[in-house]
Amino acid sequence: MITIKTNGQYRPVLCWEDLTSKEQGEFDSSTKEEGSYFRYKKWVYALDDVMRTDCNDALSKWDGYHGESYFSGVLVKYSRCGDAVVVGTYYS
Repeated sequence: MITIKTNGQYRPVLCWEDLTSKEQGEFDSSTKEEGSYFRYKKWVYALDDVMRTDCNDALSKWDGYHGESYFSGVLVKYSRCGDAVVVGTYYS
């Protein structure tokens, strides 16, 4: 069984210039300026690292996930206009 927790709050999708220099240092320099990012629980995630959820019924209401471990990770649902995401965590 998968447990999902979210507060339903939209978080803005960020571009490279929106990140601090410390946050920028955490990403591969070859694709840095082309990517989109979001902040969640003191971490910055690259939306390029988010995988689609179309194959898992438990996560079907979400657009994608980023696995943190075999049993847990972060879920993402895009806003209609695509300039924000709702983020949640899942674990089993």
